[in-house]
Amino acid sequence: MKRKIIIGSVIAALAIPALAYAATDGAPKGPHKGGIFERLDTNKDGEITLEEMTAKSTERFSKLDKDGNGTISIEEMTVRKQEFFDKLDTDGSGSISKEEASAFHEMKREKRKERHATRMLEILDTDKDGTVTKEEFAAASDKRFDAADGNNDGVLSADELQQMGPKKHGEKKG
Repeated sequence: MKRKIIIGSVIAALAIPALAYAATDGAPKGPHKGGIFERLDTNKDGEITLEEMTAKSTERFSKLDKDGNGTISIEEMTVRKQEFFDKLDTDGSGSISKEEASAFHEMKREKRKERHATRMLEILDTDKDGTVTKEEFAAASDKRFDAADGNNDGVLSADELQQMGPKKHGEKKG
């Protein structure tokens, strides 16, 4: 019983950010099209069903539920933890060195950078020729400025900058 509650809580925690976003009007904000709404709306009908919302969580759950019985046991979690440990312990020594941890972190960072570069190219490369011209780059910047300039006075106030979202001037807030 306790395991089911924990598993249910994990699934809910995975779905809450998507629910929060889906509760908005669903329209992508700013220049970043192809956001979470588009990724969740797998059939591209402009609506997110419960099935679409929970598909990723279900996929993750299924990977952990090795025996396919609909629950995740302590043994299955232990196997997952061991698999993760083994992935980090590249020399098979039974311990993770600082170098192994750093190498794993760097590999993950490189993968994130690659995904980010791909997304940026998709957003900025409006003619889809595989490159971003100076004009395409400037147009995206102008579009972001225009979207932020709520009163259309050609100047961004501190309040308008605050409304731009979690990133300002290419840096994360916080």
